[in-house]
This record gives sequence, structure tokens and C-alpha cells, in this order.
Amino acid sequence: MFLFDAIFPVVAVAGLGYVARAFAVFSETETNAIEKLAFWFLLPCLLFYGTATAAFPAQMNWPYIGGFYLVILCVYGFGMVVGRMMFGYSLRELSVFGMAGTYANVTILGIPIILQVLGEAALVPMLLVITIHNLILYTLGTVLAELREAGAVGGINAKLLRIGKEMLLNPISGCLLLGAAWNLSGVGFFPSLAATFELVRPAAVPACLFALGAGLFRYRIRGAISAACVISLIKLLVQPLVMWWMLHHVLGVDLFYAKTAVMLAAMPVGVSVYVFSRRYQGCETATATAIVLTSLGSILSISFFVWLLEL
Repeated sequence: MFLFDAIFPVVAVAGLGYVARAFAVFSETETNAIEKLAFWFLLPCLLFYGTATAAFPAQMNWPYIGGFYLVILCVYGFGMVVGRMMFGYSLRELSVFGMAGTYANVTILGIPIILQVLGEAALVPMLLVITIHNLILYTLGTVLAELREAGAVGGINAKLLRIGKEMLLNPISGCLLLGAAWNLSGVGFFPSLAATFELVRPAAVPACLFALGAGLFRYRIRGAISAACVISLIKLLVQPLVMWWMLHHVLGVDLFYAKTAVMLAAMPVGVSVYVFSRRYQGCETATATAIVLTSLGSILSISFFVWLLEL
């Protein structure tokens, strides 16, 4: 019953967004406006205030952070091997294929679901890893995609600088970093400002879920079913299972932190991977299809891991 109670509201709100877009309650332009409100204002406010007021541990939990990204890098490499053996992809295509199998929708979908399932206590372990999530995966993907280009070193350096700039200007990454800096400064919030964030914060989760559902209408199943199914299997099953094995059984990370990491790993493919695939013109169809398949399949995978971990 708890599993149903935890997952159903998330699916229902996202489903309402999809239905509203499918029945033309909102146009594409209006959907873009809803997404901008949710992802450029409401969610950044939630993340900034949450990070700025979070009680971070006195010592950084390096086994947790290191283990989390070690798993991501290993699964990324595994995905590239599978993509090469099964589909004969080039290195540029493999950079996209590997990213699709590891880049989770950790902010737009991960935060609302995990807060719903694990509660506010999960915010700190989430923030410890998602702050640099985009930076690590985009950097790795860019290096791999550009590796064989003429003048690769100079080209890569320029693109890495661009990635760093984009991360700082990105409303999600930027607000996380700003919130962490605010937290470390010890400035705090005067009551009126804190009350303002408290007023805005509850709107972030439902708005993001509704916008996600409405936005998914544009990512339809376009083909490359075999590749998309392999991506979905790696993303929804392989990554969270390896994450649990590494953090819980190998590194002995705090149980609550390990469960949070597994839930993050079980999230569907993030839409940013499609942007990356368009930029490098590789695996675009497979990525778009995988976003749809994993968004639907994550209902089952998240439910399975909630049950498996006895959350």
C-alpha cells in the first residue's frame, strides 16, 4: 500500500501533464512556458533554499560520492562496449550511447520521487552527488565525442570551458553551487526571505512533474527500438543493481545513503542526453526512443527497487 501511495501521485501528476498536451489543452508554446517556469524558477528556488539550509555532514562522505561516480563510469564503459559489439557504433555514437545508459533524470524526476519516497532526509545525499552530475557526464561525453577530431586537444579544451560556463549558468547546477556557497558562508536567511522560499518551495515538485509529462509528448517512439531497449535495460536495471552492490556490499556506505543512490540510478534517461545527441549527431533516434521507454518503464523499475530495498 505504501508503494502505491508513494508512486501513484508522481505518475498521476506527470500523466495529467501528458494528457493535457495530447488533448491540446496547452500548445507547444504554452508547454515551453510551463517548462520554463518549473525548471528555471520553481525548481531552482527549491534546490537553492534546500542546499543553503541543509545540514551537511561535518566530513565529506567520499566513499559515497566516489562509489556513486565509479559505478556511473563503469556502466558508461560497459554501455560503450555493448554498443560497439551489438550495433557497431563509432566512437562519437558510443559517447552518446554510453551517456544514455548512465545519465539519469536526477533533478526533474529524481528529486520529486525520492522526496516522496524517502522524505526530506534524502535531500543531503542527493545534493552531494547531483551538484556535479552534469559536469562529470557532459565532460566525459564531450572528450569521447571529440577524441578523433582534427586539432582535438584545442577543440576539447574550448568545449570543456564552454561546459564549465554552461554549468554555472544552468539554473539547476548554478543554484546548487550558489546554495552550497551560501550554506558555507553561514549568512542564513532573515524571516521574510525564508518565508518567501517556503511559499514557493511546495509548488516546485508538482510543477516539474506536470511539465515533465507535458514535455514528454514531443519525445515519441521514433525507431531504433533494439538500441533503445538495450539502453533502457542498462539504465533501469544494470545501473541501480551495480550501484547497490558497490555502495552497500563493497564499500559499506551508510544504508540510507546507499538507498538514495540506488533510487537516483533507477531514474529514466534525462532529456539532456537527447540535446547531447543532437549536438554530435549520433544515436538521436535511439536516445529519443529510450527517453520514452525509460520514462514509462521507470514506473516498474522504481516500484521494484522501492520494494527490494524495503523503503
